[in-house]
Amino acid sequence: MAQKGLSGKEFFDLIASSDKPEINKVSQAYSDRLAIYLTSVYGAEENIARDCAQEAFEKVYGKIIHDNLDGIEDIFGYMVRTAKNEYLMTIRREKFEVPFEQSHYAGIKGTTGEEVIDGLYSDERKNLLEYCIEQLKKNNRIFFLQVLKYIHEKDADAAKMMNMSHSNYRTKKSRVIESLRDCVKNVESAE
Repeated sequence: MAQKGLSGKEFFDLIASSDKPEINKVSQAYSDRLAIYLTSVYGAEENIARDCAQEAFEKVYGKIIHDNLDGIEDIFGYMVRTAKNEYLMTIRREKFEVPFEQSHYAGIKGTTGEEVIDGLYSDERKNLLEYCIEQLKKNNRIFFLQVLKYIHEKDADAAKMMNMSHSNYRTKKSRVIESLRDCVKNVESAE
């Protein structure tokens, strides 16, 4: 079967025939063409282009196998669009990944579960903290009480349990704790 002139119908028929050697040849040819397209048009690195091309072919192949793809005459054009989308998704994921050297979040001093609990132990400080918690705005007070509820959980896990993003959780927790520290300092300096 000629790989250049393969129509959509012929490609569907080939997949349906389960002719593994011929499917492998066509797969290799299409993947190579898709990789060349991604490197020449989008300037993709060769290894990324090959990965995206292979992923695109597998997705289209899977859709054909599971009867989720009907009536497409230009199957190669569909694969090209799929490969382009795969590549763009890869670029987006890389863009928002945290570089390795910055991936070890150290947290804010004084905000770990143990440090917060240690600060609660003295009765005087406990009473002062309760007073300062009452001085918080209602939403911040509710949030902080939930933070205390999940104090022994990792921040990422606590954020999931509270239906928040990890970064939003850390930011809000940091601001509330800073408000409590300010309140404690103000009360202690007034005494």
